[in-house]
Amino acid sequence: MKPFLSACALAAFLALFLSAPATAFQKEPATAKDCSECHKLTKEEAGKVLGKVVDNVVGVVQGPFPGVWEVDVARDGRIYPLYLDYSLKYLINGQFIRLSDMANLTGQRHTDLNRVDVASIPVQDAIRIGNPSAKKKVIVLTDPTCPYCVKLHGEIKKAAAKDADVAFLVMPYPRNRNDKATYGKCLAVVCSKSEKLLDDAYAGRELPAPSCKSSVVDETMKLADRLKIQGTPTMILPDGRMISGFMEAGALLALIR
Repeated sequence: MKPFLSACALAAFLALFLSAPATAFQKEPATAKDCSECHKLTKEEAGKVLGKVVDNVVGVVQGPFPGVWEVDVARDGRIYPLYLDYSLKYLINGQFIRLSDMANLTGQRHTDLNRVDVASIPVQDAIRIGNPSAKKKVIVLTDPTCPYCVKLHGEIKKAAAKDADVAFLVMPYPRNRNDKATYGKCLAVVCSKSEKLLDDAYAGRELPAPSCKSSVVDETMKLADRLKIQGTPTMILPDGRMISGFMEAGALLALIR
């Protein structure tokens, strides 16, 4: 296998990704589209140029501003944007930040490239928070003992109360696969299908023993593996974008609308 990038450089690059609403780079300055009239770069050509540093090029589009190509590369089941200048002599490995609103364009693009098929996610055993008739549903993979999950749970309840057209489908699982105590809490909530018991779990209250035998929690862990989820909480928006970490109710609703 060809080396992708040095381990340190890649780790620093991926650690900087920020979850944000997806906005395609092609929608940035209009001049970026005009550049395609004079400049062309195919996947195959990009693969030859980057052959020493990447394994697989999956796409090439105009970058966030003229003079730069975005080259999307696959690694470990995820897709990441890298950048080449038009001379094809320089590889740019970093974040593009738009100063006008401090939006992380690279993070947004990464989120956009890694959308998931929402219809493929089984949610029949999820705990619903919000209006049963809500048209917009957000799937939440979460651990009731995770501090940021606890904070997000409170914001989810606020968001559902503010917007009757948004509901949250909570799928609890232990982020530490060997944590039997948390596994038991998650299973107790799943068996009860009770929002109150879910609230009790996040509040740190003692829960009753699971009232059923079910593989739902195990299936949720497998789902997290399939989606390459590496931390909790992670939300999957109706359009397939995955957003990780804590977010306040207002900012969360702004992503969904």
